[in-house]
Amino acid sequence: MSYKGIKKLDNQIKKVLMNLQNDIENLFSVQKDEWPKLNEAIRNLDDVKVKQLNWGDNISVKVQFNPSRITSTGAKIDKQYIEERPCFLCEQNRPAEQKGITFLEKYLILCNPFPILKNHITIPLYSHVPQRIRHKIGEMLTLSEKLPDYIVFYNGPKSGASAPDHFHLQAGLKTPELTQGDNELRSCFIIEGSTISESVELFEEVYQYLRSIQPDEEEPMLNVITFMEDSKYKIHIFPRKAHRPKQYYNEGSNKMLVSPGALDMAGLFITVREEDFNKIEKQDIEDIYFQVSLPIM
Repeated sequence: MSYKGIKKLDNQIKKVLMNLQNDIENLFSVQKDEWPKLNEAIRNLDDVKVKQLNWGDNISVKVQFNPSRITSTGAKIDKQYIEERPCFLCEQNRPAEQKGITFLEKYLILCNPFPILKNHITIPLYSHVPQRIRHKIGEMLTLSEKLPDYIVFYNGPKSGASAPDHFHLQAGLKTPELTQGDNELRSCFIIEGSTISESVELFEEVYQYLRSIQPDEEEPMLNVITFMEDSKYKIHIFPRKAHRPKQYYNEGSNKMLVSPGALDMAGLFITVREEDFNKIEKQDIEDIYFQVSLPIM
């Protein structure tokens, strides 16, 4: 094949990959016009307070003050509550204004009305099944392949998911702190594969290892982030030993309403109260990671 032929093929591949990203951009454009609540939330995201904490030159954590996330951060996940409340990811319970894009004929890509990231989307299954990642990691990687400018993330049922009864992924535009990988603050398995099948096999090995450590859990406690980098499939797995730190349950001035999910574990801490945003410092981040991150050998 000639150089021109190769370049044309490369451009065609890029066009295919970018189609879904363009569709999502168009979805946001239309939804902002039709759904005032979403439009306001996106405008508010531009004004959220952010501060950065650094550990030397190589490790950093950004802290975001985002009061709109109070519902997710304070979500009850006990069995009785989940069974009694309407599932907000099922079609009949979603806002009438919320429209989506079908993905793989089984998921619906939705604009998240409580965004943390630019172009924050939620991707629930059409069917109401529990939050379990093991047999869906390949689909998560397929989504990452089609969204090269995004990170895709998963919160386990006891690791930050506010809807543990309905399987869903989330995604948003990449930022450097979300692709950091392993560091001395918390554990992270890093998988890099040339193909989806190779990456899935490597994920299964890690999954089974974590399952051996937490055999009584229906799913090992974990968060997952996937993305594409240098034509490689990247998977970052954050093993967990606790859902929330003790600060979450404290009273008075010792309380800090922080409930880590995948983004927090990666390096973007979400605070929903301004007092927590103002007082959280490096030692608090270190302590919270120590409490919720599972050490790995």
